[in-house]
Amino acid sequence: MDAHVREMQPHEKKTLRQVMRRCFGWFASLFFDLGSVAYVYELDGRIVGGTTISKFRIDDERSGGVVKWIFTLPEARGRGAASALLDSAMEWFEAQQCDAVFACIEGYNTASSNRFSSRGFSIMSLREQLSRYGLRTAIVWVQSVYFVTIGHFLWARVSGAASSEPAAPARSEATETGGSADCEAIPAHSALADQLLTFGATSLLHAVFAYLLVLRTGGSLTAEVVVTFLVLIPALFGIRLFAMKLAASMKGLAIEYRPWDSGMLLSLVVHVLFGGIMPAPGTLYPKDQVYRYRDEIPRLGVMAFAGVAELLGTGWILLLLTRSGVLTFSDALPLQVALTYIRVFLIFDVLIPVFPFECFNGKRILDWNRLLWLGCAAATVGLWLV
Repeated sequence: MDAHVREMQPHEKKTLRQVMRRCFGWFASLFFDLGSVAYVYELDGRIVGGTTISKFRIDDERSGGVVKWIFTLPEARGRGAASALLDSAMEWFEAQQCDAVFACIEGYNTASSNRFSSRGFSIMSLREQLSRYGLRTAIVWVQSVYFVTIGHFLWARVSGAASSEPAAPARSEATETGGSADCEAIPAHSALADQLLTFGATSLLHAVFAYLLVLRTGGSLTAEVVVTFLVLIPALFGIRLFAMKLAASMKGLAIEYRPWDSGMLLSLVVHVLFGGIMPAPGTLYPKDQVYRYRDEIPRLGVMAFAGVAELLGTGWILLLLTRSGVLTFSDALPLQVALTYIRVFLIFDVLIPVFPFECFNGKRILDWNRLLWLGCAAATVGLWLV
């Protein structure tokens, strides 16, 4: 069979869009961007894959590149098509003298993250972004479309972006993660402290978002409201992550907490502009940046179910206590807030296991055990209807 990568011709735009839609579905295709340049993977004269890329200015001295999309049809997989497309893109970035190349990848999309890691990319944290680019981080977010994603991470290769040499380990626990060859291992206690600090900041920001929602809807920030949000939202986030961490430990899975930077921005927009609730709590991921999702789904599914079961259990206990008269719903603001937040949270964490909310637990449960997901979905709907 004749297979090769070449630059897309102008009259092939419609064909490439159709291939992309077959790979990602009609909803994701609404966000498809042809970029500045597109390459196609041709198999026996038929386009069965592609990548779209762009270049932009970060500041007067630095330029960046973005890999917007890489996709292949099933018949092209197993032939190294996606890797060949990425290599062509990296050659273009090198010719354009890009100082950094970025890609926005969903946290559990290991097919993509492993491929980019092998080309020297690694996750660039928000702290690293701000340290390197300052306020111009906003330009990177816009150009990479990172600002409208949730559960995605910004992967980057800074300088020498076109090299296809794999990166050296970034952590002592990992064997294939991206990073600098002379980067020292981070002490476990320091990494844990950073994760706890990040989780605390994420929880407190959600409390602030809730305050803004109250003000937007004409309410007032009484002492009871302030204390309720300040305590309950971190508590709900905390019990979910604690259950997930406990399940991961029982399964022998080394995990770490990662916040959803761009998801926080979307959460703020939903709270303030639309008067709704959209939690973006971040979640737990395997410590190694390089692993196979399919291999880990039995353990990831158990971890995800534990988090959902904790929220469902808490929600149903609160609901049953109010129905039995033990607690008076109408007179207890903390109870109202807890039950409302849990109900909304579970919509995202269970009922929408597809793009753009596949980062929540529902996707892991569905991939692991469909019957169990149906049970969780029924319990979530019941929590709203009862």
